[in-house]
Amino acid sequence: MKTAVMISGQHDSAADKPAGRTAPGFGSRPGTLPVTAAGQPALHALVAGVTRTLGLPPSTRVWLTADAAVTREANLYGRHLIIGLPLLSVLTTTELRALVGQELALLHRPDARRADRALAKWSDAVWDEATQEPPVTPRREPDPYVAELQDAGDRAAITAAGGAEPAARAVALANVAEAGYLLFRVESGPPLLGQWWWQFSDLVDGWDRAVRHGLGDAQWDTETATALARLHPRLSGALAALGRESLPLVASADAVPVAPLSVREQRRLVRGLIAQSVPTVLWWRTYETAPARRWRRRAAKDARLVRAHVAAALGRDVADDVEAIRAIRTGAATGECGHAGGHHEFAAGDPAVSLIEDHLLRRGWRLEHPAVRGVLIGPDGRRVDAVELLRAGADSAAVRELFGAR
Repeated sequence: MKTAVMISGQHDSAADKPAGRTAPGFGSRPGTLPVTAAGQPALHALVAGVTRTLGLPPSTRVWLTADAAVTREANLYGRHLIIGLPLLSVLTTTELRALVGQELALLHRPDARRADRALAKWSDAVWDEATQEPPVTPRREPDPYVAELQDAGDRAAITAAGGAEPAARAVALANVAEAGYLLFRVESGPPLLGQWWWQFSDLVDGWDRAVRHGLGDAQWDTETATALARLHPRLSGALAALGRESLPLVASADAVPVAPLSVREQRRLVRGLIAQSVPTVLWWRTYETAPARRWRRRAAKDARLVRAHVAAALGRDVADDVEAIRAIRTGAATGECGHAGGHHEFAAGDPAVSLIEDHLLRRGWRLEHPAVRGVLIGPDGRRVDAVELLRAGADSAAVRELFGAR
Protein backbone atom coordinates (compact mmCIF):
# COMPACT_ATOMS: atom_id res chain seq x y z
CA MET A 1 0.00 0.00 0.00
CA LYS A 2 1.32 3.43 -0.87
CA THR A 3 1.41 6.05 1.79
CA ALA A 4 2.15 9.75 1.46
CA VAL A 5 5.66 10.21 2.70
CA MET A 6 8.96 10.33 0.87
CA ILE A 7 12.29 9.40 2.28
CA SER A 8 15.82 9.54 1.10
CA GLY A 9 18.86 7.76 2.41
CA GLN A 10 21.04 10.59 1.06
CA HIS A 11 22.05 13.79 2.84
CA ASP A 12 19.79 16.77 2.31
CA SER A 13 20.58 19.20 -0.45
CA ALA A 14 20.99 22.84 0.51
CA ALA A 15 17.41 23.51 -0.59
CA ASP A 16 16.10 20.73 1.65
CA LYS A 17 17.84 21.85 4.84
CA PRO A 18 15.57 23.45 7.42
CA ALA A 19 16.79 26.62 9.06
CA GLY A 20 19.19 25.90 11.90
CA ARG A 21 20.08 22.40 10.72
CA THR A 22 23.52 21.09 11.54
CA ALA A 23 25.98 19.76 9.00
CA PRO A 24 25.01 16.55 7.13
CA GLY A 25 25.42 13.50 9.31
CA PHE A 26 25.96 15.43 12.53
CA GLY A 27 23.38 14.30 15.05
CA SER A 28 21.86 11.73 12.68
CA ARG A 29 19.66 9.08 14.28
CA PRO A 30 20.66 5.40 13.97
CA GLY A 31 17.97 3.19 12.51
CA THR A 32 16.04 6.05 10.92
CA LEU A 33 15.77 7.74 7.54
CA PRO A 34 15.59 11.51 7.06
CA VAL A 35 12.42 12.90 5.50
CA THR A 36 13.44 15.32 2.76
CA ALA A 37 11.72 17.13 -0.11
CA ALA A 38 13.75 15.08 -2.58
CA GLY A 39 13.27 11.68 -0.96
CA GLN A 40 9.76 11.81 0.52
CA PRO A 41 8.09 14.88 -1.00
CA ALA A 42 4.51 14.19 0.17
CA LEU A 43 5.40 13.67 3.80
CA HIS A 44 7.91 16.51 3.77
CA ALA A 45 5.23 18.83 2.36
CA LEU A 46 2.70 17.70 4.98
CA VAL A 47 5.04 18.47 7.88
CA ALA A 48 5.98 21.82 6.34
CA GLY A 49 2.29 22.66 5.88
CA VAL A 50 1.43 21.85 9.49
CA THR A 51 4.43 23.88 10.65
CA ARG A 52 3.13 26.91 8.75
CA THR A 53 -0.43 26.39 9.98
CA LEU A 54 0.74 26.44 13.59
CA GLY A 55 3.13 29.34 13.03
CA LEU A 56 6.16 27.37 14.20
CA PRO A 57 9.78 27.78 13.04
CA PRO A 58 10.81 25.44 10.19
CA SER A 59 13.77 23.99 12.08
CA THR A 60 12.45 20.53 12.93
CA ARG A 61 14.39 17.51 11.72
CA VAL A 62 12.00 14.78 10.55
CA TRP A 63 12.78 11.06 10.53
CA LEU A 64 11.08 7.81 9.50
CA THR A 65 11.19 4.67 11.62
CA ALA A 66 9.75 1.16 11.40
CA ASP A 67 7.71 1.66 14.58
CA ALA A 68 3.98 2.46 14.59
CA ALA A 69 3.98 5.84 16.33
CA VAL A 70 4.50 9.56 15.84
CA THR A 71 6.80 10.86 18.57
CA ARG A 72 9.17 13.72 19.30
CA GLU A 73 12.56 14.34 20.88
CA ALA A 74 14.47 17.48 21.82
CA ASN A 75 18.21 17.06 22.40
CA LEU A 76 21.54 18.80 21.92
CA TYR A 77 21.33 18.27 18.16
CA GLY A 78 17.96 19.94 17.73
CA ARG A 79 14.27 19.13 17.67
CA HIS A 80 13.24 15.86 16.06
CA LEU A 81 9.86 14.68 14.79
CA ILE A 82 9.84 10.88 14.42
CA ILE A 83 7.18 9.35 12.18
CA GLY A 84 6.50 5.60 12.15
CA LEU A 85 6.10 4.28 8.61
CA PRO A 86 3.64 1.48 9.56
CA LEU A 87 1.24 3.98 11.13
CA LEU A 88 0.80 5.81 7.84
CA SER A 89 -1.03 2.83 6.33
CA VAL A 90 -4.10 3.34 8.53
CA LEU A 91 -4.23 7.14 8.75
CA THR A 92 -5.74 9.67 6.38
CA THR A 93 -3.76 12.76 5.50
CA THR A 94 -5.95 14.81 7.84
CA GLU A 95 -5.43 12.38 10.73
CA LEU A 96 -1.68 12.40 10.22
CA ARG A 97 -1.74 16.20 10.28
CA ALA A 98 -3.40 16.02 13.71
CA LEU A 99 -0.65 13.83 15.19
CA VAL A 100 2.13 15.86 13.58
CA GLY A 101 0.58 19.11 14.84
CA GLN A 102 0.30 17.81 18.38
CA GLU A 103 3.93 16.71 18.49
CA LEU A 104 5.29 19.85 16.82
CA ALA A 105 3.47 22.17 19.23
CA LEU A 106 4.99 20.39 22.24
CA LEU A 107 8.38 20.00 20.58
CA HIS A 108 8.83 23.74 20.02
CA ARG A 109 8.19 24.77 23.59
CA PRO A 110 11.17 26.29 25.42
CA ASP A 111 10.65 23.61 28.09
CA ALA A 112 10.26 20.74 25.60
CA ARG A 113 12.38 18.26 27.55
CA ARG A 114 10.69 18.98 30.84
CA ALA A 115 7.29 18.76 29.13
CA ASP A 116 8.14 15.38 27.64
CA ARG A 117 9.09 13.94 31.03
CA ALA A 118 5.96 15.32 32.71
CA LEU A 119 3.61 14.00 30.03
CA ALA A 120 5.28 10.57 30.00
CA LYS A 121 4.90 10.29 33.77
CA TRP A 122 1.24 11.30 33.63
CA SER A 123 0.53 8.90 30.75
CA ASP A 124 2.02 6.00 32.73
CA ALA A 125 -0.18 6.90 35.71
CA VAL A 126 -3.34 7.03 33.58
CA TRP A 127 -2.74 3.67 31.94
CA ASP A 128 -1.81 2.09 35.28
CA GLU A 129 -5.16 3.21 36.70
CA ALA A 130 -7.00 2.02 33.59
CA THR A 131 -5.68 -1.53 34.00
CA GLN A 132 -6.49 -1.88 37.70
CA GLU A 133 -9.41 -4.03 38.83
CA PRO A 134 -11.62 -2.83 40.38
CA PRO A 135 -11.28 0.64 38.83
CA VAL A 136 -9.55 3.22 41.01
CA THR A 137 -11.86 5.85 42.51
CA PRO A 138 -11.43 8.70 42.86
CA ARG A 139 -9.12 9.08 39.89
CA ARG A 140 -6.02 11.21 40.04
CA GLU A 141 -6.09 14.53 38.19
CA PRO A 142 -3.16 16.10 36.32
CA ASP A 143 -1.31 18.96 37.94
CA PRO A 144 -1.75 22.42 36.34
CA TYR A 145 1.47 22.14 34.31
CA VAL A 146 0.48 18.81 32.75
CA ALA A 147 -3.08 20.04 32.15
CA GLU A 148 -1.67 23.04 30.26
CA LEU A 149 0.55 20.76 28.17
CA GLN A 150 -2.36 18.48 27.29
CA ASP A 151 -4.47 21.43 26.28
CA ALA A 152 -1.70 22.89 24.10
CA GLY A 153 -1.21 19.58 22.28
CA ASP A 154 -4.94 19.06 21.75
CA ARG A 155 -5.46 22.58 20.43
CA ALA A 156 -2.62 22.11 17.94
CA ALA A 157 -4.04 18.75 16.79
CA ILE A 158 -7.49 20.27 16.26
CA THR A 159 -6.03 23.23 14.37
CA ALA A 160 -3.87 21.02 12.14
CA ALA A 161 -6.73 18.60 11.37
CA GLY A 162 -9.47 21.23 11.08
CA GLY A 163 -11.67 19.75 13.80
CA ALA A 164 -11.90 17.67 16.97
CA GLU A 165 -13.40 14.60 15.29
CA PRO A 166 -10.48 13.81 12.93
CA ALA A 167 -8.02 14.67 15.70
CA ALA A 168 -9.72 12.24 18.09
CA ARG A 169 -9.85 9.53 15.44
CA ALA A 170 -6.13 10.00 14.79
CA VAL A 171 -5.35 9.58 18.49
CA ALA A 172 -7.54 6.46 18.68
CA LEU A 173 -6.10 4.88 15.53
CA ALA A 174 -2.55 5.56 16.69
CA ASN A 175 -3.34 3.70 19.91
CA VAL A 176 -4.88 0.63 18.30
CA ALA A 177 -2.35 0.53 15.46
CA GLU A 178 0.52 0.39 17.92
CA ALA A 179 -1.07 -2.64 19.61
CA GLY A 180 -2.03 -4.21 16.26
CA TYR A 181 1.48 -3.79 14.88
CA LEU A 182 3.00 -5.44 17.94
CA LEU A 183 0.61 -8.39 17.54
CA PHE A 184 1.49 -8.60 13.84
CA ARG A 185 5.18 -8.70 14.68
CA VAL A 186 4.59 -11.48 17.22
CA GLU A 187 2.54 -13.58 14.77
CA SER A 188 4.09 -12.80 11.40
CA GLY A 189 7.18 -10.69 11.82
CA PRO A 190 10.75 -11.26 12.93
CA PRO A 191 11.21 -12.78 16.39
CA LEU A 192 10.96 -10.28 19.21
CA LEU A 193 13.00 -12.50 21.50
CA GLY A 194 15.44 -15.30 20.92
CA GLN A 195 16.53 -15.67 17.29
CA TRP A 196 17.65 -12.06 16.93
CA TRP A 197 20.25 -12.97 14.31
CA TRP A 198 17.73 -13.12 11.47
CA GLN A 199 15.12 -10.56 10.45
CA PHE A 200 12.61 -9.77 7.70
CA SER A 201 13.82 -6.83 5.65
CA ASP A 202 10.31 -6.37 4.16
CA LEU A 203 8.55 -6.17 7.53
CA VAL A 204 6.70 -2.93 6.76
CA ASP A 205 5.61 -4.23 3.35
CA GLY A 206 4.22 -7.32 5.07
CA TRP A 207 2.29 -5.11 7.50
CA ASP A 208 0.90 -3.04 4.61
CA ARG A 209 -0.29 -6.21 2.85
CA ALA A 210 -1.97 -7.44 6.02
CA VAL A 211 -3.67 -4.08 6.53
CA ARG A 212 -4.94 -4.06 2.92
CA HIS A 213 -6.47 -7.50 3.45
CA GLY A 214 -7.93 -6.46 6.80
CA LEU A 215 -6.87 -7.17 10.36
CA GLY A 216 -10.35 -7.31 11.86
CA ASP A 217 -11.58 -5.37 14.88
CA ALA A 218 -8.82 -3.77 16.90
CA GLN A 219 -8.46 -3.88 20.67
CA TRP A 220 -10.70 -0.86 21.11
CA ASP A 221 -13.36 -0.34 23.77
CA THR A 222 -14.91 2.28 26.01
CA GLU A 223 -12.25 1.77 28.69
CA THR A 224 -9.47 2.57 26.21
CA ALA A 225 -11.40 5.58 24.93
CA THR A 226 -11.88 6.80 28.51
CA ALA A 227 -8.15 6.56 29.25
CA LEU A 228 -7.29 8.45 26.06
CA ALA A 229 -9.86 11.11 26.96
CA ARG A 230 -7.98 11.74 30.22
CA LEU A 231 -4.83 12.31 28.18
CA HIS A 232 -6.63 14.50 25.64
CA PRO A 233 -9.30 16.51 27.49
CA ARG A 234 -10.23 18.73 24.52
CA LEU A 235 -10.95 15.57 22.50
CA SER A 236 -12.86 13.78 25.27
CA GLY A 237 -16.31 14.14 23.70
CA ALA A 238 -15.19 12.87 20.30
CA LEU A 239 -13.21 10.03 21.91
CA ALA A 240 -16.22 8.99 24.00
CA ALA A 241 -18.30 8.78 20.82
CA LEU A 242 -15.61 6.67 19.13
CA GLY A 243 -15.53 4.39 22.17
CA ARG A 244 -19.05 3.26 21.33
CA GLU A 245 -18.01 2.19 17.82
CA SER A 246 -15.81 -0.53 16.40
CA LEU A 247 -12.46 0.63 15.11
CA PRO A 248 -11.07 -1.87 12.59
CA LEU A 249 -7.54 -1.55 11.31
CA VAL A 250 -8.00 -1.12 7.57
CA ALA A 251 -6.08 0.58 4.79
CA SER A 252 -6.72 4.29 4.59
CA ALA A 253 -8.29 5.53 1.37
CA ASP A 254 -6.45 8.84 1.72
CA ALA A 255 -3.05 7.84 3.04
CA VAL A 256 0.02 9.98 2.46
CA PRO A 257 1.98 8.40 -0.44
CA VAL A 258 5.37 7.00 0.46
CA ALA A 259 8.19 6.67 -2.03
CA PRO A 260 9.57 3.11 -2.26
CA LEU A 261 12.55 2.37 -0.07
CA SER A 262 15.62 0.50 -1.17
CA VAL A 263 16.47 -2.82 0.44
CA ARG A 264 19.29 -1.09 2.31
CA GLU A 265 16.89 1.54 3.67
CA GLN A 266 14.37 -1.11 4.72
CA ARG A 267 17.06 -2.98 6.60
CA ARG A 268 18.19 0.21 8.30
CA LEU A 269 14.69 0.80 9.64
CA VAL A 270 14.39 -2.76 10.92
CA ARG A 271 17.75 -2.44 12.67
CA GLY A 272 16.38 0.61 14.45
CA LEU A 273 13.23 -1.25 15.44
CA ILE A 274 15.21 -4.03 17.11
CA ALA A 275 17.75 -1.57 18.58
CA GLN A 276 20.62 -2.86 16.45
CA SER A 277 22.35 0.44 15.74
CA VAL A 278 25.84 -1.08 15.49
CA PRO A 279 26.81 -3.03 12.35
CA THR A 280 25.87 -6.44 13.75
CA VAL A 281 25.75 -9.18 11.13
CA LEU A 282 22.15 -10.26 10.55
CA TRP A 283 20.73 -12.94 8.31
CA TRP A 284 18.17 -11.11 6.22
CA ARG A 285 15.10 -12.84 4.83
CA THR A 286 11.92 -11.78 3.09
CA TYR A 287 8.48 -13.23 3.67
CA GLU A 288 8.69 -15.06 0.37
CA THR A 289 12.07 -16.66 1.13
CA ALA A 290 11.27 -17.72 4.71
CA PRO A 291 11.01 -21.53 5.11
CA ALA A 292 7.47 -22.82 4.54
CA ARG A 293 7.72 -24.83 7.75
CA ARG A 294 7.63 -21.56 9.73
CA TRP A 295 4.09 -20.87 8.53
CA ARG A 296 2.99 -24.51 8.94
CA ARG A 297 4.17 -24.45 12.55
CA ARG A 298 2.42 -21.14 13.18
CA ALA A 299 -0.87 -22.48 11.81
CA ALA A 300 -0.57 -25.78 13.72
CA LYS A 301 0.15 -24.00 17.01
CA ASP A 302 -2.75 -21.56 16.59
CA ALA A 303 -5.13 -24.32 15.52
CA ARG A 304 -4.27 -26.39 18.61
CA LEU A 305 -5.12 -23.41 20.82
CA VAL A 306 -8.47 -22.91 19.06
CA ARG A 307 -9.40 -26.60 19.38
CA ALA A 308 -8.43 -26.61 23.04
CA HIS A 309 -10.51 -23.51 23.72
CA VAL A 310 -13.56 -24.98 21.97
CA ALA A 311 -13.15 -28.27 23.84
CA ALA A 312 -12.97 -26.42 27.16
CA ALA A 313 -16.11 -24.43 26.31
CA LEU A 314 -18.01 -27.60 25.34
CA GLY A 315 -16.66 -29.64 28.23
CA ARG A 316 -15.55 -32.48 25.97
CA ASP A 317 -13.25 -33.30 23.08
CA VAL A 318 -14.21 -31.90 19.70
CA ALA A 319 -15.01 -34.49 17.04
CA ASP A 320 -13.38 -32.54 14.20
CA ASP A 321 -12.77 -29.03 12.94
CA VAL A 322 -16.19 -28.88 11.30
CA GLU A 323 -17.73 -29.19 14.77
CA ALA A 324 -15.27 -26.62 16.14
CA ILE A 325 -16.28 -24.10 13.47
CA ARG A 326 -19.97 -24.81 14.13
CA ALA A 327 -19.48 -24.23 17.88
CA ILE A 328 -17.74 -20.91 17.24
CA ARG A 329 -20.36 -19.81 14.72
CA THR A 330 -23.32 -20.53 17.01
CA GLY A 331 -21.74 -18.93 20.08
CA ALA A 332 -21.22 -22.18 21.97
CA ALA A 333 -17.48 -21.38 22.16
CA THR A 334 -17.10 -17.92 23.63
CA GLY A 335 -14.26 -15.62 24.60
CA GLU A 336 -11.30 -15.52 22.23
CA CYS A 337 -13.05 -17.72 19.66
CA GLY A 338 -16.57 -16.33 19.55
CA HIS A 339 -19.31 -14.22 21.08
CA ALA A 340 -21.46 -15.50 23.90
CA GLY A 341 -25.05 -16.41 23.27
CA GLY A 342 -25.34 -15.46 19.65
CA HIS A 343 -24.30 -15.84 16.04
CA HIS A 344 -20.58 -15.23 15.43
CA GLU A 345 -19.62 -13.19 12.37
CA PHE A 346 -16.31 -14.38 10.96
CA ALA A 347 -13.97 -11.58 9.90
CA ALA A 348 -10.32 -10.96 9.05
CA GLY A 349 -8.06 -11.98 11.90
CA ASP A 350 -10.55 -14.52 13.25
CA PRO A 351 -8.85 -17.29 15.31
CA ALA A 352 -10.79 -19.94 13.37
CA VAL A 353 -8.83 -19.03 10.23
CA SER A 354 -5.94 -21.08 11.63
CA LEU A 355 -8.08 -24.24 11.44
CA ILE A 356 -8.32 -23.95 7.66
CA GLU A 357 -4.69 -22.87 7.35
CA ASP A 358 -3.58 -25.91 9.33
CA HIS A 359 -5.50 -28.34 7.14
CA LEU A 360 -4.40 -26.89 3.83
CA LEU A 361 -0.76 -26.16 4.61
CA ARG A 362 -0.31 -29.78 5.72
CA ARG A 363 -1.74 -30.86 2.36
CA GLY A 364 0.67 -28.98 0.16
CA TRP A 365 -1.07 -25.63 -0.12
CA ARG A 366 0.86 -22.37 0.42
CA LEU A 367 -0.04 -18.92 1.69
CA GLU A 368 -0.52 -16.38 -1.09
CA HIS A 369 1.62 -14.06 1.05
CA PRO A 370 2.86 -15.26 4.45
CA ALA A 371 2.05 -11.93 6.14
CA VAL A 372 -1.65 -12.28 5.20
CA ARG A 373 -3.54 -14.88 7.18
CA GLY A 374 -6.01 -17.27 5.56
CA VAL A 375 -5.48 -16.67 1.84
CA LEU A 376 -4.05 -19.86 0.33
CA ILE A 377 -3.11 -21.24 -3.07
CA GLY A 378 -3.46 -24.95 -3.88
CA PRO A 379 -1.04 -27.12 -5.86
CA ASP A 380 -3.41 -26.75 -8.83
CA GLY A 381 -3.52 -22.95 -8.51
CA ARG A 382 -6.89 -22.82 -6.75
CA ARG A 383 -7.24 -19.81 -4.45
CA VAL A 384 -9.14 -19.94 -1.16
CA ASP A 385 -9.96 -17.19 1.33
CA ALA A 386 -10.56 -18.81 4.73
CA VAL A 387 -12.91 -16.05 5.94
CA GLU A 388 -15.20 -16.57 2.93
CA LEU A 389 -15.25 -20.31 3.65
CA LEU A 390 -16.02 -19.76 7.33
CA ARG A 391 -18.88 -17.42 6.46
CA ALA A 392 -20.32 -20.09 4.20
CA GLY A 393 -20.84 -22.34 7.24
CA ALA A 394 -19.07 -25.33 8.73
CA ASP A 395 -21.41 -27.75 6.99
CA SER A 396 -20.96 -26.22 3.55
CA ALA A 397 -19.79 -28.51 0.79
CA ALA A 398 -16.72 -26.33 0.23
CA VAL A 399 -15.50 -26.69 3.83
CA ARG A 400 -16.13 -30.42 4.01
CA GLU A 401 -14.51 -30.95 0.63
CA LEU A 402 -11.38 -29.07 1.70
CA PHE A 403 -11.15 -30.75 5.08
CA GLY A 404 -11.62 -34.19 3.53
CA ALA A 405 -9.23 -33.65 0.65
CA ARG A 406 -6.03 -35.63 0.54
